[in-house]
Amino acid sequence: MTWYLGVTTTRHIAPEPGAEKERGEFAVERQLRALGLEAFAPRKIEFKRQGKKRHAEPVMSAYLPGYIFAEIPAVMFTKAIQCRGLSPSLMAVSPQEVRRHVRPFLSKVAEENAEAERIIASRDRAAMCQFTAGQALEVLTGPFADRVVEFTGMVQAAHDTHPMIEAQMEIFGRLTPVKVDPLDVRAAS
Repeated sequence: MTWYLGVTTTRHIAPEPGAEKERGEFAVERQLRALGLEAFAPRKIEFKRQGKKRHAEPVMSAYLPGYIFAEIPAVMFTKAIQCRGLSPSLMAVSPQEVRRHVRPFLSKVAEENAEAERIIASRDRAAMCQFTAGQALEVLTGPFADRVVEFTGMVQAAHDTHPMIEAQMEIFGRLTPVKVDPLDVRAAS
């Protein structure tokens, strides 16, 4: 069997008639798996705060937008390229490249997703934070408006109705801990 890299649509399509629409890479993956083929459209789970929500929520997206890996035997090739949303011109991937790059990449993605699923299952809001320790954040409003702070973590005191961002900033030449509402910051550019 030969491994192929396929180009897919990125718009939402139904994998089969009457099915719910999903992103193109995932629809093609579903169709190829329905044919009994090994297919991978790597997914990335990120925790993002959207809109006015104070908590980050898990958001799934394509790791490689517009691409899919599939192991297709020669007898199934013609049937496989007829999948909706898949470009009929596939690029063969050499066994060495599969061994050196594709399999390790797919393993890394599986490990990242397993960790994200663990965080989701445990409902660990602090681990879902979209910022990393040491990251520079720009304060948008409040007493520290237009200042840059260094993110240290998420905290929630017993009297707080929601978690707060704990950061440190330089005040009078010293690093001082501050708490900021998650709605009042964004990653510094």
